Amino acid sequence: MKVTLKKIAEKSNVSIPTVCRILKRKKSSYNKKELRVIKIANSLGYPYIEYYNQFKSIQKIAIILKLGTGEFYSSLLNGFIEASINTNYQFNIISIVKEKNPVQKAIEIANQHDGACIFLTEFKEKEYIKIKNNTLNKPIISIAPIPNPVFNTITFDSYRGGFLTAKFYFENGLNNVGLICGPNDNTEANNRKNGFIDFVNSNKSMNLNWIYNGDYSIESGHAAFNDLIENNIKRINLFSCNDAMAIGFIKEASEKNVKIPQEIKITGYDNLPICVNMTPTLSSIKTNYKKLGKQVIFTFDNLSNKSLTESTLSLIPVELINRDSTKK
Repeated sequence: MKVTLKKIAEKSNVSIPTVCRILKRKKSSYNKKELRVIKIANSLGYPYIEYYNQFKSIQKIAIILKLGTGEFYSSLLNGFIEASINTNYQFNIISIVKEKNPVQKAIEIANQHDGACIFLTEFKEKEYIKIKNNTLNKPIISIAPIPNPVFNTITFDSYRGGFLTAKFYFENGLNNVGLICGPNDNTEANNRKNGFIDFVNSNKSMNLNWIYNGDYSIESGHAAFNDLIENNIKRINLFSCNDAMAIGFIKEASEKNVKIPQEIKITGYDNLPICVNMTPTLSSIKTNYKKLGKQVIFTFDNLSNKSLTESTLSLIPVELINRDSTKK
């Protein structure tokens, strides 16, 4: 007996047009309702399913970066792995930290995979253009921001993260503030810094009394604390542009018997797992790597379906998680 769309619709409790849309659409991932319709069609012997199974070939995507120490990289990969469950995408982290010619190596890696995500914060427009011109039309997405995107770029709203931190201090009457910056040549670090500074400058009651130029390392967090003490600055509310520097700062403060949050309050950025496993627990800007991965997969789908013809910039929302390090 021939299986009809009407029969599938009746069993699935959806409309015939909905069944038609689900069974014809090419996607790498499906929601619960879509999966239910597909399973019912499969159980009834609908012939589309054979085509569907053929379509779901594994897409191997390289995440190209310079791997460092700490929880950030494991959190990033874990988010992408979670996002890829029940899809036909497989993500692999490949580090080019020791490469003498990182641009050429990125080109080679991209050409050996079905696509690539680039997280190389030091790359500028000219490096991206060289990669684009030498990657055989491979779908490539950047997850590190640059001012003028060459590839489709998906990243967190870093500016908003700094803005939210300053806003929290202002709303709680904590107007004496300071800043531990990330690397000056890092666009994302500058976005975080600028969001914080812009909010402070827009409110006359706030005073930005201290800035330290760090490099995202725990060691620069130690150095930031020592610089603060050398400048005889006390009772200040800080934004560290990543968690690692905040962790280094807190460790140094603890060793010098400076109490956090009683004397100094501090907020980090990235909301790494260690934030809830330290004393005091660290307030931080939450970045959802699973959401980032989902948006990357969605964009790869659109690239494969030719739905995107120009480079776009997508910002993933962030939120402030308050913990003991900013407690009153």
